[in-house]
Amino acid sequence: MSQAASRSTPPAQAPLLTPVVFEAVAGAAASPLPPVRIFLGTEPAQHRAERVFFHSLKKVRDPARRYEVYRMTRLPGFAQGPWRTGFTNFRFAIPDLAGRHGRAIYNDVDEIYLADPAPLFDLPMGEAGYLALTPADTAVMLLDCARMAEVWTLERAQRLGKKTLLELAAEKPGLWAPLPAQWHARDMEYQPGFTACLHYTALNLQPWHPAPDQYSYHPHPLGELWRDLEREADAAGYEIFSAANPSPAFAGAVARLAAAPRWQLPADVAALAGRPGSVAAVGPLDTSALGAPEVAELTIDALADAKADLVAAARLDQCPADDLPWLIDALFAAAQRAVYLAVAPAAAEEPADTEAWWRARLRAAVRRHPGRAWRLDVLDAAGQRTHGWQAKAPAGMAPTVWRLHGKHAGDNAQIDALAAALGWPSRPHRLRFSPRSRLPGWLKGANRLGLLGSEPALEPPWPDLVIAAGRRSANVARWIVKQSGGRTRSVLLGRPRAPLSTFDLVITTPQYGLPVRSNVLHLPAPLALPATADDATLEAWRARWAALPRPWIGLLVGGDRAPYRIDADAARRLAAAARALAAQRGGSVLATTGPRTMPAAAEALVAALGERAFCHRYVPGQADNPYRALLALADQFIVTGDSASMLAEAAGTGKPLAVFEPPRQSTAAKRLLHWLEQRLGLIERGAGSRGTARQQNRLGRAYDRLLAAGIVDRERDVAAVQRSLGLLTLPAEPAPAQLGPAQRERALADAAVRARELLTAEQRLD
Repeated sequence: MSQAASRSTPPAQAPLLTPVVFEAVAGAAASPLPPVRIFLGTEPAQHRAERVFFHSLKKVRDPARRYEVYRMTRLPGFAQGPWRTGFTNFRFAIPDLAGRHGRAIYNDVDEIYLADPAPLFDLPMGEAGYLALTPADTAVMLLDCARMAEVWTLERAQRLGKKTLLELAAEKPGLWAPLPAQWHARDMEYQPGFTACLHYTALNLQPWHPAPDQYSYHPHPLGELWRDLEREADAAGYEIFSAANPSPAFAGAVARLAAAPRWQLPADVAALAGRPGSVAAVGPLDTSALGAPEVAELTIDALADAKADLVAAARLDQCPADDLPWLIDALFAAAQRAVYLAVAPAAAEEPADTEAWWRARLRAAVRRHPGRAWRLDVLDAAGQRTHGWQAKAPAGMAPTVWRLHGKHAGDNAQIDALAAALGWPSRPHRLRFSPRSRLPGWLKGANRLGLLGSEPALEPPWPDLVIAAGRRSANVARWIVKQSGGRTRSVLLGRPRAPLSTFDLVITTPQYGLPVRSNVLHLPAPLALPATADDATLEAWRARWAALPRPWIGLLVGGDRAPYRIDADAARRLAAAARALAAQRGGSVLATTGPRTMPAAAEALVAALGERAFCHRYVPGQADNPYRALLALADQFIVTGDSASMLAEAAGTGKPLAVFEPPRQSTAAKRLLHWLEQRLGLIERGAGSRGTARQQNRLGRAYDRLLAAGIVDRERDVAAVQRSLGLLTLPAEPAPAQLGPAQRERALADAAVRARELLTAEQRLD
C-alpha cells in the first residue's frame, strides 16, 4: 500500500484530501478499469473501526486494480449542530471533494467489506445520481459526482442540515435509485454468502466500543465477524499507515520533534531491562544519567534495523495520532527487553489525548511482542512529569492456579479448558455446597457462605490465580483473594450474580446478557477443549455401534434448567424429529441423556426412539458414558437448546448440527422482568424510521448498572449462544456452525491472553 495524491482537481474551495492507496499487487496484470474511489466518513474515536474497515477492504480487493480511499475526518468549516457522529454531513461534500467528475463510493466507518467493492463501483447507474438502500439511508452510496454536484455541494454540506440536503435530492425525480441489498446489510439483515458489506448500526452494540461515556455496550450477535478481522490485523501487524507509508502530516511532525526540548531520561530506567545493556534513544532525549555502556541515538527511520535491550522515546505525542500505532509497535520490535516512553497526552491529537489510550497501546504492543517490560512517564502540558506507569512480567517460577470445580460438568470443562490454555501448573479443588450457596452474590460477599467443604482443603499457600464458574463458587473465589491479601487474581466464568467489579476478569457468553465492562470478556460461546476420548474407548464404542447403518445421528439430550424444561411430551417430539432425520438419511440415532434429564423424559425418549436406535440413559458416576465418543464418531447432531456448553462442544466438532428448541417455563418474576425490558426498551428498542433499532437511552444505561452490580438477574437465553454460533433450529437441516472450530480456538486464546495479563500488573509510579 502506498500514499498518493488524488489525480482529480477539486474546486478551489474544497480541501485537498490525500488518499490511502492500494496499488495493483506486484505480479498481477494491472486492470485497465479506473481506480475504485471510496470516501470514508470517520472520526478519531472510531480509530479501531477504521483500521478494521481498511483491513477488510485489503482482504477482499481485486489485486489487479487500484483503490483510493479518502478519509473524511475533522474536515473544517462544517456546522455540526445535532450530528449523531462527527462525520454526518461529510458525505454530501463528496461531489466537490471528488472534483465533480467520475464515480465515488461512500461508506460509514462502522462497516466492513465481505466481498470486493469493485463490482459495486462498476454497477450500471442509468440516469441516477446516487444509489442507496433508500433515499434517506445514505450510509452506503454509489455517486455520480458530476450529477450530484448539482444538488450536494461543499458549501451546502457545511451549512445545511442532513434532512434539508436529502430533501433537495428528493426534489429531482430519478436522482435516486435503489442499491442492491447485498451492498448494505444492516446488522441482522446479514446473510452468509450473500452480504458484501455489513453495517453495525446499533451504536451500543458496536464491537469496538467507541463511546463508553455515551453508551453501555452489549455484545453484537455478529461481533465475531468484526473481531476476527481485528485479530487478523493484529496478527499481521497491519496498520493504515506504516513506516514505509506514513500519514501526510508525519514529515512535519518529525521536524517539530527534532526541535523539541530534550527530556532527561531518569537513571532508574536502566533497571527496567533487568541488566545493564544497550540503549536506543529515539526523539529529544538526554541519556547522560543512565551510565549505560552502549547508547545509540536513533532517528525514527532507523528504528526498523535497530536492536537494543532498552528502547526509549520521548514526546511522541508530537506525532500525528494516525502514526502512533506503527511507531509504538516499532519501538517494541526493536526492544529486546524493555520500552520507555515519556509523553504528554494532553498535547496529543485525539484519540491519543488520554493516558488510558497510551496504556492500551502499550498492552497491545506487548501482545505482539511478549516478554517486554514497559514504563510510561506522563508529562503535563509544560513537559513536567506528573506520574508514571510500569508493567513487568512476573519473574521466577510459573504461577500457581487453582480450579474451583462444582457439580456441573459443563462449568468444570470450561475451567479446565482455560487452565489448559494458560499452560501453567494447576490443581482442581472439588467444592461441595449447601442450599445457602444459592443466595445472591451481592448478599454473600467475599466469604465461604454455603460451602460445605473442599477436596483438597482451601488453605495457604494461596494461588497466584483462581478460576471459578457460576454463582456458587463466586463468593469462594472472592474469599480466596481476600485471604491472600489481594495478591491472588480471580477469573469467573459465566455469571457471578455479584458485582462484576469484584473480579479481576469475568469471561461470559451471550446467554447471560451481561453488559460490557473493562474487566468483562464476552465470548460467542462457552470455552471448550476439542472433544476427545482415548483410542481404546473410541474403538470399543465404534465396535458396539458397527451394526447400525450410517450416517450416525448423535442425539445429545439435556434437561431441566431454568427457564427450559424437557418433559415427556418434549422428549417424544425430540425423538420423532431424530427418527425422521435418520430415516431421511438412511442412518441411525445414537442418543445419550444427561444429568439434568428427568426420568419421565428419559423413559419417553427411549420408548419413542424404538429398538433400532441406541439410547444411553445417564447414571451418576457411571464410567461407561458414550458422550465423548459420540462427539468424536457421530456424523451429525441434534442437540437440545438448554445447554450452552453442549451446543458449544457439538459445534466445535465442525460437523452438521441442528438445535431442538425446548419449551420454556419462566417464573412470574422473570416474565415480568422480560415484559419490562421489552416495554421500556431496556435492552433492545424498537425499529426507527430507517428500519434499524433505535439507539440506547438513559434508562437502558441505568438498567445495565443494575445488571453489572448483580442486583438484577436476567433470564438465561441459550438461543443467544445459538445465534452467535450460527446454528439452525429444527426442522431446518443440520449444518455446520457458522462460527467454526478455528474461530472457537481463537476465542479460547483471547481468554488465555486476558488471564495471563492479570499477572502482569501495571504499577502506578508517583
